[in-house]
Parts: sequence; C-alpha cells; structure tokens
Amino acid sequence: MKPQTGNDVVDAVLYAAHRVRYAADARLRECGLSLPSYKLMRALENSDRSMREVGDVLRVSPRTVTDMIDGLEGRGLVARGPHPADRRVTLLHLTPDGQALLATAVGLAEQAHRDAISGLSPADQQTLRRLADQVAPAAQPTSAESPTAP
Repeated sequence: MKPQTGNDVVDAVLYAAHRVRYAADARLRECGLSLPSYKLMRALENSDRSMREVGDVLRVSPRTVTDMIDGLEGRGLVARGPHPADRRVTLLHLTPDGQALLATAVGLAEQAHRDAISGLSPADQQTLRRLADQVAPAAQPTSAESPTAP
C-alpha cells in the first residue's frame, strides 16, 4: 500500500524505497538471508567490528544486533571473539561459511538492484541519483535526533 503522508513526492519516494527493499529481501531469502541480516554481514565483510559499531552502522538498537547475531551465529555464519586490547568488547567476524554465503548473497542483491532500476535509462538513473542526493541531506536527523532503533 502506498504511504499517504500528505505529500505526493514524499509518498512516491517512500513507496519506491519500499519496493526496492521488498524485492531485495525476496531475492536474498533465496539463499536464506533477510535484508537486515545481509546488511549486517556486509558490515563485517572487510573487518571485524564490535556489536556497538554494527548497531551504529545499521542504525539499530543493541538488542536488535544481539538478536540478529544470535541467529547468524547459530547458523555458523558469524562468530563472536575477544577484542585484542579491550576485554569488555566483543568483536564479530564472518566465518568461512558466512563469507561464502555472503558472496552468493551479493550477487542476488546486485541483481535485485539492477532489476529495480532497469526501467530507467542511464541518464534517468543519473538524474534520480542527483535528485535523491539533494533530498537526503535535508532528511538526515542530527546526531542529537538520531534514533537508536529503526
């Protein structure tokens, strides 16, 4: 259902974003991941991170990170480990199985993204990007307003 915020442009942006997320999530489920789990694994793709860092990157609460990690760890995709310099911090990293699944998931997500914009010419894609970049800074909460949950 299309949102009804009272602004047709905002409604169109929100609805387009919803459709893109829904399509990406559906493709990722083909390999057993949800879009949020995929985003978490992408956050760990190039380096180990603390649970706090993951929460900050994903903009979700610590409890949400814990729940997501529990599920991925239970499947052998992510592991917890000690921080080398701070014993109070737990670092997260992708396991070899997690790395392999992420490689598959990246291909599925990229295809979903290509499909989402396939109806736009390259020029229209550039225009959309330029326009979206102009909207985003005004819509970003300040650090004092930044939510801890989605």
